[in-house]
Amino acid sequence: MDAYLNDSIHPSAAHASLGFLLAAAVEELFPARSLFIEHSFIGGYYCHFGPDVPASTADLQALTDCLQDYTRDGTPLELIEIEQEILDQRFREHHRPDKLEILRRLGRKSIPAARFRHHLDYRFEPMTTNLQVLQHFSLDPYDHGFVMRFPSLLPPHEVPPLRDSPKLFAVIQQREEWGRALRVNNLCQLNRQLESDQARELVWVAEGLHEKQIAHIADELCRDFPGKRTIFIAGPSSSGKTTFAKRLAIQLKVNLFDTLALSMDNYFHDHQDMTPLPDGTLDFESLSAVDVPRLVHDVETLLDGRTIQRRSFLFKEGRGLDTEETVHLEPDAFLIVEGIHGLNPIFPQELGAGTIQRIYISAITQLNVDNEHRISSSDSRLLRRLVRDAQFRGHDAAETLLHWPRVRLGEEQHIFAYQEEADFMFNSALIYELAGLRPRAEQVLRTVPSSSPAYPEARRLLTFLSFVANLDENVVPPRSILREFLGHSAFEY
Repeated sequence: MDAYLNDSIHPSAAHASLGFLLAAAVEELFPARSLFIEHSFIGGYYCHFGPDVPASTADLQALTDCLQDYTRDGTPLELIEIEQEILDQRFREHHRPDKLEILRRLGRKSIPAARFRHHLDYRFEPMTTNLQVLQHFSLDPYDHGFVMRFPSLLPPHEVPPLRDSPKLFAVIQQREEWGRALRVNNLCQLNRQLESDQARELVWVAEGLHEKQIAHIADELCRDFPGKRTIFIAGPSSSGKTTFAKRLAIQLKVNLFDTLALSMDNYFHDHQDMTPLPDGTLDFESLSAVDVPRLVHDVETLLDGRTIQRRSFLFKEGRGLDTEETVHLEPDAFLIVEGIHGLNPIFPQELGAGTIQRIYISAITQLNVDNEHRISSSDSRLLRRLVRDAQFRGHDAAETLLHWPRVRLGEEQHIFAYQEEADFMFNSALIYELAGLRPRAEQVLRTVPSSSPAYPEARRLLTFLSFVANLDENVVPPRSILREFLGHSAFEY
């Protein structure tokens, strides 16, 4: 929690700084209220003052005016080191056991902190002291709270028009209500359960919720058979699409339907036929990397009752090939196509919108570090990918970390824009998963040398993981989505 906390204007640093200033504004304007900065949503963070305290239009205007004043009046945002006792006293005075728990786990006498006027808090993310770059934001009312929205990662880097995502919000809110019912909303509450005799039960309940949701989706899919017998499963990197597809196939089998699965990854163009990016690398996040005509042809052939040769892609050699295995679709079977581009509108255009059903998978954590510090769903997926890539794909941690920004940009361009087109959504996050990933992730992250440009990010993630209690990996069931990344899964990949 040291060298990497420099003055940066990377988007994540700007977002963290704006969240800090928002907390300062709430403390100044509404000292009796609690601010909750929650999950990522429609280009920003969903925030609220608690389930029973709605945010009014006047509240949001006052907060907007205050934030604009903060970013223009020249008062510095200070990034400092402060004695642990000072923060401890402040958090006790403000009755913040969640923050006291983080201080205890840090176990340090000197704590990196941020200070602006009256507001003081610890920090464990990069932040910027250049407040002029924080002037572009929007506070938009949503549900009983509001969304603090940021400029787009894509040119022209402005706050885009509000584009609602009610399906995604419903999925997220359902999971948060479930967390509140279990009294697990932040890391403090999670750690207490994991370090008690309730740990196994928490794992079983979390996995049971997944199974129940997958079974429900399977039941709904069967209602439209045979008219809609092609299922596209899409989602961002490391969301657990592959394991979800396998578990969905089991639930469809329970309903007496067989399945045949195709992976979109097997339909990549040969590397030699792809146009490199300006830096010489290949863009696998774009739909242009996929041989869409060939994929559509194979899907149509199977739906016509004919046979195809199963396609495979040799990643180490950078080329695809037709294997000797032939497959066909039984009359009582669903065809499952899994890949990050499964929600792209080209597929209903080519195959007919009335013939397919689409499922969006994402891993959106419902946990916070504390009320004002969210846990990034992107970080959770990155930890999954780090563990998986090191174990199964031969990629070291530095390589994965340095490539991640390009993955995130590709998701913004090619995946998130289409998520509301899904017929079903599934949140693959598990409330306990950070504790399950921690031992392996720490081992992988510690291999990043201090000379690597990825070292600051590795240190940030290691600091974050130190807040989480450890969980014995053996508690994770073999059919869990988490096993796709940890290994020892009951499924073959």
